[in-house]
Amino acid sequence: MGITLKHLFEKKITRQYPEYKREMPERTRGMLTVDMDRCISCLQCMRVCPDHCITIVQDRRDADGSGKPRPYSMGFMIDDSRCMYCALCVEVCPVNCIYHTEEFEIQAYNRLDLARQFGEQAVDPTIDPKPAVKIPFSTAGRKPPIKEKKKPTGKKAPATAGRHIFGKSPDG
Repeated sequence: MGITLKHLFEKKITRQYPEYKREMPERTRGMLTVDMDRCISCLQCMRVCPDHCITIVQDRRDADGSGKPRPYSMGFMIDDSRCMYCALCVEVCPVNCIYHTEEFEIQAYNRLDLARQFGEQAVDPTIDPKPAVKIPFSTAGRKPPIKEKKKPTGKKAPATAGRHIFGKSPDG
């Protein structure tokens, strides 16, 4: 009881959260964001994500005037309610257009409000963005080979089968 009374009359050191924010370490992983001007729509971040929180809607456009249409991301959605901040998508991006910010305060009353949209076209957050499984080219369009079962010959195994233990023969 004496310890409680001693600390009761000391100066308080509690900091109120909204007024005083804690300084975060240098390599803190905050919310994900994407720079749509640098995105080449390679879909690597969408494929590597274990939670499937990234959805990309792509189209082909001739953006640079070369006459050859290239992939272009029309819509990009990051669902923060699914993201576990593993940074696999950041590591796999070849042009470093997806990265973590220092912002970590995310709140919403509805789960669908946590799906942030980037780009020209809105992406439906209710559709599961799990990418389709690709079939290897060598097996595409072919039926799997049928394995034939061996027909029993009607003969039994010899009585000495299985008696060769530790290199000894049945003869001694």
